[in-house]
Amino acid sequence: MRIILVNPPLDSVLRDGNVDPVTSYLFYNSAPLGLLYIAAVLEQQGETVACVDAAAEKLDIPATVRRLQEFKPDIIGIGSTTVVFDGTVELGHAIKAAMPDVVLVLGGYHVTLLPEEAMAHTCFDVGVIHEGEHAMAELVEVYTGDRKLEEIEGLVYRLDDGTVHHTPHRKTYRKLDELPYPARHLLPPNLYKPVPVDEHAMPKFAMVSSRGCPHACAFCQKSRSGYRSRDPILVVDEIEHMVRDFGVRDIAFVDSLFCANKRRVMKICDEIIRRGVKVSWTCSSRVEVVDKEMLQKMKDAGCWRTRFGVESGSDEVLDFISKGITKEKIRNAITWADEVGLRPKAFFMVGHMPDTRETIEETIQFAKSIPLHDVTVQINTLLPKTPQMEIWQREGSKWGRLINESSSEKSFWEPTFVPWGLESQDVIDYHRKFYREFYFRPVTLARHLEGLESWRDVYKYLQASNLFSFLFYNAEKPSLSMVKGFFTTLRRNQRGYESSERAHGG
Repeated sequence: MRIILVNPPLDSVLRDGNVDPVTSYLFYNSAPLGLLYIAAVLEQQGETVACVDAAAEKLDIPATVRRLQEFKPDIIGIGSTTVVFDGTVELGHAIKAAMPDVVLVLGGYHVTLLPEEAMAHTCFDVGVIHEGEHAMAELVEVYTGDRKLEEIEGLVYRLDDGTVHHTPHRKTYRKLDELPYPARHLLPPNLYKPVPVDEHAMPKFAMVSSRGCPHACAFCQKSRSGYRSRDPILVVDEIEHMVRDFGVRDIAFVDSLFCANKRRVMKICDEIIRRGVKVSWTCSSRVEVVDKEMLQKMKDAGCWRTRFGVESGSDEVLDFISKGITKEKIRNAITWADEVGLRPKAFFMVGHMPDTRETIEETIQFAKSIPLHDVTVQINTLLPKTPQMEIWQREGSKWGRLINESSSEKSFWEPTFVPWGLESQDVIDYHRKFYREFYFRPVTLARHLEGLESWRDVYKYLQASNLFSFLFYNAEKPSLSMVKGFFTTLRRNQRGYESSERAHGG
């Protein structure tokens, strides 16, 4: 059969005809590996498969539908998260209007977590719950007449009377080593460009070495999602495959948590070193898992950056969001990463349910006090089926107020929830202030200047000037006043830095 898989268009493209810089750089800078794994299993089964990443190509709905029509599919699969679901529904209705006989299958986190709500939209014929590789492969057999829909585990669909029916639960797939490599050949690699501060060597590809997460962070839809990992030898086999067949020079491990187990990480690093694989890479870490020995081994094996989910610089807030870490553990891990040369990056949020002006200020000062190379700061968003949403449903009036839906890709950059004692504009202002105070410092700028080795490095920063102006000033493009403000702040910080150095005998 002919099957095409789609990463849906961005809401901002649908609404405004363009994509804002944050979404362009931070949300869609790597290939949709979930779809590519499904595509690989379908190809292995002998199906004719194509993929369209409408988000990365900045396609609107009419252009996406035209691309799908050109392929003449029997089945269309769409993967969607909560924050792009509104656009996915629009796309679904447009597909059905243009191709009424095509089978439209919905997958992804949104239908998994809210199946009845998702399947209430009549454009979707079938929903796939949880991971889709084998459910999609078996679903094809339904439409070739070899199976019945009710026989396939892990599906949801409407009956003739309109009620939503669930087939039996499909067990979590644990034999990750038996999956084929993602069908990366189905998408052009030049679609994906990293944020300038995350660009080390090109081409840069994404990869996963594990699935799920064993932790229970309050804000995350992947909370306690069942951690499974691949054999370290096979992980390095895939690295060699990407280097050999795609010319990859840098890899972003996009696992929810790459460094979940020290022994496994050390085995991967030892195997990379043993084979002499020439590739750089980045990954995510937990501060309580890493130690200096492990970080040094990662560096020796080609890792140039590790990313830490810190989220807050207040122990009170960290406890509330169930991070299971303390400021002391954060400081130790990031200091070790800096000492071995791993250019540590941390993720923070402002607007946590218990956040106050004081805890946000404490977080900003904490971020500045540890040797971080970069930060990504988001605005806390209450997503469905997360531990903090459960808290909100029990005792929401205690913590603040919801002001917007979380069904836009800009949810993490514009307030949807505001804690008591703050206004929406306060949250926005603190978000921008965090970026300005962190980056407009001599020590941060010096760290970035060290990485400028050519005019191309300078050019990539200039290319991202619209991103920086959005993060620092909430503006789409940099203005003369912004540039003046930047240098004024820099001079002020430089004088303070020099005074501090003199005071400490530097």
